Amino acid sequence: MNHEKRGGKAVNATSAVLRAFSVDHAARVTGLSKSRLTRWDKLGLFSPEHLDDEDRGNPYSRVYSFRDLVGLRTLKILTDKFGVPLRELQKAAAELEKRSDRPWEQIPLAVLKRKVVFDLYTAPRDADGQSVLKHIPLPAIVEEVTQEANNLRDRDVAKVGQIERRRYVAHNAYVIAGTRIPTSAIESFIEENYTDAEIVAEYPSITISDVAAVRNKMKAVA
Repeated sequence: MNHEKRGGKAVNATSAVLRAFSVDHAARVTGLSKSRLTRWDKLGLFSPEHLDDEDRGNPYSRVYSFRDLVGLRTLKILTDKFGVPLRELQKAAAELEKRSDRPWEQIPLAVLKRKVVFDLYTAPRDADGQSVLKHIPLPAIVEEVTQEANNLRDRDVAKVGQIERRRYVAHNAYVIAGTRIPTSAIESFIEENYTDAEIVAEYPSITISDVAAVRNKMKAVA
């Protein structure tokens, strides 16, 4: 679901490194409980994009992408607001996955009698010729998830410009302190001659000081 383009110095805004969310984060952003997320995963209704099947019991083995969170928020609305049953949710999740290469605003989605409809042009109309569908505003959902995700970026000021390793985070690899961004990801941009400002533009949750810390780390091991 994530699309990266390095050669032209452009990385999609939903890159996995920038938008990687733990189960706790996914619950906060989507409004779904952690138990519900786990149940949907076990049922095969919706599993995170990044999943370590060998250590499934570890909460850090399940990492959701930004697109995952939009899908989950959409499914929550379908079931909580429109009463769509589990069977229909499974169909909707499968259809959203098929359309994962499209921008969200290009995916038509509506509900008719507790069933999810993707083909809006053949849907029935009332006596006045008006659609009887209850439309789901995916662009608005994307905006809501974006805002909630951005709220998770607040960092402890004391960690700015620091590098750390934490158990269960990024498989114990070095990361920018207070984030889940591996230093190896920043190193790859440095090796491709990105400037500090360009790297920060790709990763808005970090600072110039964080990039400098990675540069110093690279010099220390050179």
